[in-house]
Amino acid sequence: MGIGSIKSLGSVDPQAAYGGVKTVRDQQASFADQLKNAISEVNDMQVQRDSKVEQMVTGEATEVHDVMIAAKESQLAFELLLEIRNKLLESYQEIMRMQV
Repeated sequence: MGIGSIKSLGSVDPQAAYGGVKTVRDQQASFADQLKNAISEVNDMQVQRDSKVEQMVTGEATEVHDVMIAAKESQLAFELLLEIRNKLLESYQEIMRMQV
Protein backbone atom coordinates (compact mmCIF):
# COMPACT_ATOMS: atom_id res chain seq x y z
CA MET A 1 0.00 0.00 0.00
CA GLY A 2 1.51 3.24 -1.11
CA ILE A 3 1.35 6.68 0.41
CA GLY A 4 -0.87 7.85 -2.43
CA SER A 5 -3.65 5.55 -1.35
CA ILE A 6 -3.49 6.90 2.20
CA LYS A 7 -3.76 10.50 0.98
CA SER A 8 -6.84 9.65 -1.03
CA LEU A 9 -8.64 8.63 2.16
CA GLY A 10 -8.45 12.23 3.38
CA SER A 11 -10.61 13.42 0.50
CA VAL A 12 -13.77 11.67 1.77
CA ASP A 13 -16.53 14.18 2.46
CA PRO A 14 -18.02 13.34 5.88
CA GLN A 15 -21.30 15.08 5.06
CA ALA A 16 -21.79 12.95 1.97
CA ALA A 17 -20.72 9.77 3.77
CA TYR A 18 -22.97 10.24 6.80
CA GLY A 19 -26.00 11.90 5.28
CA GLY A 20 -25.51 15.59 5.97
CA VAL A 21 -25.04 17.74 9.04
CA LYS A 22 -27.63 17.69 11.79
CA THR A 23 -28.30 20.63 14.01
CA VAL A 24 -27.32 20.48 17.67
CA ARG A 25 -31.01 20.30 18.64
CA ASP A 26 -31.48 17.19 16.45
CA GLN A 27 -28.45 15.46 17.92
CA GLN A 28 -29.26 16.04 21.57
CA ALA A 29 -32.51 15.10 23.20
CA SER A 30 -33.71 17.23 26.07
CA PHE A 31 -32.81 16.21 29.60
CA ALA A 32 -36.42 15.31 30.32
CA ASP A 33 -36.53 13.01 27.29
CA GLN A 34 -33.28 11.33 28.31
CA LEU A 35 -34.58 10.84 31.85
CA LYS A 36 -37.85 9.36 30.56
CA ASN A 37 -35.88 6.99 28.31
CA ALA A 38 -33.69 5.91 31.22
CA ILE A 39 -36.71 5.22 33.41
CA SER A 40 -38.33 3.28 30.59
CA GLU A 41 -35.20 1.19 30.06
CA VAL A 42 -34.95 0.37 33.77
CA ASN A 43 -38.61 -0.61 33.79
CA ASP A 44 -38.06 -2.86 30.75
CA MET A 45 -35.12 -4.53 32.50
CA GLN A 46 -37.24 -5.21 35.56
CA VAL A 47 -40.06 -6.65 33.47
CA GLN A 48 -37.56 -8.88 31.66
CA ARG A 49 -36.12 -10.01 35.00
CA ASP A 50 -39.58 -10.82 36.31
CA SER A 51 -40.42 -12.87 33.23
CA LYS A 52 -37.15 -14.81 33.49
CA VAL A 53 -37.77 -15.54 37.16
CA GLU A 54 -41.29 -16.69 36.33
CA GLN A 55 -39.93 -18.93 33.55
CA MET A 56 -37.44 -20.43 35.96
CA VAL A 57 -40.08 -21.11 38.60
CA THR A 58 -42.38 -22.78 36.08
CA GLY A 59 -39.52 -24.88 34.71
CA GLU A 60 -39.34 -23.29 31.26
CA ALA A 61 -35.89 -21.77 31.75
CA THR A 62 -33.09 -24.14 32.66
CA GLU A 63 -30.22 -21.68 32.65
CA VAL A 64 -29.88 -20.25 36.15
CA HIS A 65 -27.05 -17.93 35.18
CA ASP A 66 -29.27 -16.12 32.62
CA VAL A 67 -31.83 -15.43 35.34
CA MET A 68 -29.12 -14.26 37.77
CA ILE A 69 -27.54 -11.99 35.15
CA ALA A 70 -30.91 -10.42 34.32
CA ALA A 71 -31.59 -9.90 38.03
CA LYS A 72 -28.20 -8.29 38.65
CA GLU A 73 -28.47 -6.03 35.58
CA SER A 74 -31.91 -4.92 36.69
CA GLN A 75 -30.66 -4.25 40.23
CA LEU A 76 -27.66 -2.23 39.05
CA ALA A 77 -29.76 -0.19 36.61
CA PHE A 78 -32.26 0.61 39.35
CA GLU A 79 -29.50 1.58 41.80
CA LEU A 80 -27.94 3.87 39.19
CA LEU A 81 -31.30 5.52 38.52
CA LEU A 82 -31.80 5.95 42.25
CA GLU A 83 -28.40 7.63 42.63
CA ILE A 84 -29.16 9.96 39.73
CA ARG A 85 -32.41 10.91 41.44
CA ASN A 86 -30.54 11.53 44.71
CA LYS A 87 -28.00 13.78 42.97
CA LEU A 88 -30.76 15.72 41.23
CA LEU A 89 -32.57 16.18 44.52
CA GLU A 90 -29.37 17.34 46.24
CA SER A 91 -28.73 19.80 43.41
CA TYR A 92 -32.26 21.17 43.66
CA GLN A 93 -31.94 21.56 47.42
CA GLU A 94 -28.60 23.33 47.02
CA ILE A 95 -30.08 25.74 44.52
CA MET A 96 -32.99 26.46 46.86
CA ARG A 97 -30.54 27.28 49.68
CA MET A 98 -28.75 29.87 47.56
CA GLN A 99 -29.35 33.46 48.55
CA VAL A 100 -30.31 35.92 45.86
